[in-house]
Amino acid sequence: MTRTLRRLGVTAVLTLVATVGLAACGSSGEDAGGSGSSAGGSGGEPAATQDLLQVAYEGQMGTPPTTPTTPKEGVDLWVVSCGEQIPSCSTPTAAVQEAAEAVGWSARLCDGKLNPNGWGECVRQAVSAGADVVIPVGIDCASIQQPFQEARSAGVTVVGAGGADCDAVGGEPLWASERIQLEGMSVKESFELQGKLAADWLIGTTEGSAKVLHLVFTDPLWGPWLAEGFEKEIATCGGCEIVGTLEVANNDVMTGALPQKFSTALLQAPDVNSVFVPLGGWMPAGLAQAVVSSGRSADLNVISGLGNVANMELIRADGGQDAIVGYPTQWGGWGSVDTAIRVLNEEEPLVQGDGFQVIDAENGLPAQGKDFEPVDFRAAYQEAWGV
Repeated sequence: MTRTLRRLGVTAVLTLVATVGLAACGSSGEDAGGSGSSAGGSGGEPAATQDLLQVAYEGQMGTPPTTPTTPKEGVDLWVVSCGEQIPSCSTPTAAVQEAAEAVGWSARLCDGKLNPNGWGECVRQAVSAGADVVIPVGIDCASIQQPFQEARSAGVTVVGAGGADCDAVGGEPLWASERIQLEGMSVKESFELQGKLAADWLIGTTEGSAKVLHLVFTDPLWGPWLAEGFEKEIATCGGCEIVGTLEVANNDVMTGALPQKFSTALLQAPDVNSVFVPLGGWMPAGLAQAVVSSGRSADLNVISGLGNVANMELIRADGGQDAIVGYPTQWGGWGSVDTAIRVLNEEEPLVQGDGFQVIDAENGLPAQGKDFEPVDFRAAYQEAWGV
C-alpha cells in the first residue's frame, strides 16, 4: 500500500508517540561517504523523522564524466554475469554489452549462475580465449581470487562492475580498477550508503517506529556492508528496532527456497511493520508475492535495494513492494566500460556519478515500463567517447 494510504490507518497512540519522540530518531554525526549527517539539525539536535524522508529521496547522485577519451579499436571484452536468472545481474550485464558494442568492441557474455565456481570458470574461459578486458558484474575479487590472479598474470585488464578489488579485505589488488561511483567514496562506503538510505526511508515513513525484518545477503562481500549501513542508521532511531534477521545465500535463490524462507520469517515476526530486502531482483522472484499472500501487505513498509523496472512496476501496482533504493543500473554498466576505455588508454579512471536515491509511489517513480535513468548517460558517454 502507498505510504499516504497506510498512514490513514495509523493509530492515535502511534501519532502520540511520533509527536512526543519526533526528534529521537535522527542519524549519527556522519553518514557513509563522509558527508554531513542526514539528520543533523540546528545546534546539533537530531532532525525530525520526516526530514529523513527528504534525505532518502534526494540521495546522492553525480553526473557522467565529460573528459574526452578515444576508445581503442579491436578490443575483445568479456562480461561475467553474477547470475543471469536475476535482473540485478542480467540488467547491468546487458548494459556492459550495449556500451562495448557502441564503441565497436566485441562483447561476449558468460553466465556465472550465482555460483563462485561458475564465476571463476567464466574468468578462466575469458583468459583462455585471449580476452583483452574482463568486467565481472556484481562479483568481488575475494570471491574468486585465484582466477583473477591468473587473469592479471595473463595481461588481461579486469575492471569492476559493482564489486570490490581484493585490497578491500587486506589482500593485493588484482584488478586494473574498480568502477568509481561517487567522489571520495569507496565501494564499501557506496553499499553502506544504500543501506543508510533504506533505513532513512523506513524511519521516516513509520514516523520513527520501524519494526524491521532485515534480510542479509551473506554470499558477496558487499552484503554485510549493505547490512552495516542499514543497521547503523536504524540504531539512531530510539523507537525503531530490528526484530528479525533472515540470512540469505545465492543457493536459496537458485533452489527456489527463498520465498518460503521469507514467508516463514514473516509468520514468526507478527510485530514487524517494515522489511528491508538487499537485492531488488528477489522481489519479483517470489518475495513480493509472499508479502501479498501474507495478508499483511497493507501493514508492511517494504523497501529493497538494487533493482530494475520490475521493481518499479511492483511499486506502481502496490504489488508487495513500496520503495526501492533507486540505482541507475544501466548507467553503471556504461560506467564500467568508460573505466575500461580510460585504463586501456593509460589514463586515470574517473568518477562515473552513478549514485542512489529512494523511489516510492509518490516520489521519483519513472513512467510505466521505464527504468530509473535520472540523466541521459548514454548520450553523455557517447559524446565523451566521440562515437
